[in-house]
Amino acid sequence: MFSSRLPRDLSPNTLARSVALHRAARRPLLDLTATNATTAGLAYPQDLLASLSSPAALEYRPEPFGSMEAREAVARDYARRGSTVAPDRIVLTASTSEAYSLLFKLLCDTGDAVLVPAPSYPLFEHLSRLDGVQPLTYRLEYHGQWMVDE
Repeated sequence: MFSSRLPRDLSPNTLARSVALHRAARRPLLDLTATNATTAGLAYPQDLLASLSSPAALEYRPEPFGSMEAREAVARDYARRGSTVAPDRIVLTASTSEAYSLLFKLLCDTGDAVLVPAPSYPLFEHLSRLDGVQPLTYRLEYHGQWMVDE
């Protein structure tokens, strides 16, 4: 039914199974894979919706690298932290998954292999395969800090 680029086994991976068991046991969980900002417990400014009352909010200006205003804000934040990055060298994406997918397309040919640490971003394996790239995992161990398994 699906293309051969997709893995045959679409069952949850080890991390997904572990998270499901953790949630089922109702244990506290800091889920760094959550992508829905409305469920992340973020505090929004009281006047946030007021910006939508501006006629400019009705104007759609697609910018493939993100709005220049947003990229300038990111550049200012980097400058505040001591790094100089030109706004035209910054690319904003809708999600981490989209960013990785763009990088796979940009830097890898179909059939190339990429090294993927384990544990790491839980979607690396699926995203790389969707882009025709073969993930090769290597183990990380935690001994006060993450280190390559020797």
